[in-house]
Amino acid sequence: MIEEEDYNTLRDSIDSFDNFNNIALAQQLEKHALLEFRRLAAHLYKKNTKWDDSITLSKQDKLFKDAIVTASSSNSVEVAEDLLTYFVDIGNKECFAAVLYVCFDLLRADVVEELSWRHGLNDFYMPYKIQNQRTLVNKVCRGFLGRTMEPDNDHS
Repeated sequence: MIEEEDYNTLRDSIDSFDNFNNIALAQQLEKHALLEFRRLAAHLYKKNTKWDDSITLSKQDKLFKDAIVTASSSNSVEVAEDLLTYFVDIGNKECFAAVLYVCFDLLRADVVEELSWRHGLNDFYMPYKIQNQRTLVNKVCRGFLGRTMEPDNDHS
């Protein structure tokens, strides 16, 4: 499939079968000239919980959506915050905001707030801050009142 440059069939096979050396194939694919094969390498690393390898490969090819989804899949605070910091460092505000949304449950609010403040990203940070505050209020209310602070929809 590699020789025929059939990355669609290869991806289907990768997702359907596990009885092969995933990492060896990923290492072979990450050097391929075609972007889709390098993307498959990142996918293989992700499937094998090699989060840093997958994200590094995605960043090299500027496949930022793939990197963000991988960070979310990792369920790792460190992986998500490292990617968030990367987007701050390269000045990609839109991807910074996307990480805030996709990795919401993995990010520590104080880390996000400090990064935003230090790098002038408050406009991109504010929706995260508002949602984080809402989540906190709901958790506190559930703990004390046994209900959330959502408004009643019955106005009669």
